[in-house]
Amino acid sequence: MIVSRLAFVFATGLAGAGVMLASPADAQRRWVKPYYSEEYDVGRGARGYEGFLFPDYYCSYKRYPRRVCSTDKRGRERCRVVGWRLEQTCQ
Repeated sequence: MIVSRLAFVFATGLAGAGVMLASPADAQRRWVKPYYSEEYDVGRGARGYEGFLFPDYYCSYKRYPRRVCSTDKRGRERCRVVGWRLEQTCQ
């Protein structure tokens, strides 16, 4: 699901970047890799895509827990994980 969406976004973006390089002056400039970042809220620990999507274009992900904390009668803080935030970045 996430991997197929990423592949489509990058394939269309790279195709558009190839069309934009029309003049020889533009072709001499170094190609700048686009930076992509997206966040997903999920109910359980999900995995994103980790690895090379294209040559010299690496994707990685991080998972952050969403916690809900409460204090009991003795003053102790109790926390539990209620969901996860997945942050996918590619560069």
